[in-house]
Amino acid sequence: MLDWEKLKTSCRKRVRTVYNACVRRPPAGFVATDLPELNAVKERALARTSMNEHLETIFLEALTMQPLLIVELGVGGGESNFALQRAARLTGARLVSVDLNDRAHVSQEPGWLFVQRDDIAFAAEFPDWCRRQGFEPVIDVLFIDTSHLFEHTLQEMQAYFPYLAPRAKVMFHDTNLSKVFYRQDGSMDLGWDNERGVIRALEVYFKKSFNEKKPFTDFVRPWLIRHNPHCAGMTILERLPFLAQPR
Repeated sequence: MLDWEKLKTSCRKRVRTVYNACVRRPPAGFVATDLPELNAVKERALARTSMNEHLETIFLEALTMQPLLIVELGVGGGESNFALQRAARLTGARLVSVDLNDRAHVSQEPGWLFVQRDDIAFAAEFPDWCRRQGFEPVIDVLFIDTSHLFEHTLQEMQAYFPYLAPRAKVMFHDTNLSKVFYRQDGSMDLGWDNERGVIRALEVYFKKSFNEKKPFTDFVRPWLIRHNPHCAGMTILERLPFLAQPR
């Protein structure tokens, strides 16, 4: 008996391969900068993945915060971890990564702290755990890329936002996830239908609707919200305490 789901997946992969073969690839290489860590991120981003077009953004957004503590929820294959590690290296920040699965092998960076736990359960222990490690549970940069489900994402926001610094940045990947997604270079790849799980959690939190299919910038006091719809979507929240009250 034919397994129709496997057959459909196989067909979609064939279509992806043919489609991407017709798309002009970006130049092989990049213009080097004076920052080796940035060059490493740029080089990593040349390989098409589910988030390669966001790697430089992740690195720069974290770097410009001059963070003391970065928390990564969801490690996966280590793409975001690669960018965050290099930002942490330059700023002297502690990077704590949490994943339900064992991802300890993705990096050998000295000082990286990996926790294999359910991230919601770990949130309850987070303050005491941080103090045992010798630092305060105050998060400057939070990166979220886990189940992509609505309820779980909302729970993550509720669990970890209380630990954010007065000025903080939160990055969400897969805010425009679907069965097929496109990159800015014109190529496409396969995803899955999460029923707008991540962006819907943001809509509930901010009590407003967002069109994740288009780039947008919004402001919901005191949060600056920026969204890039490409490469499965990246949405960045930046809390600006000096704009907490109307002028």
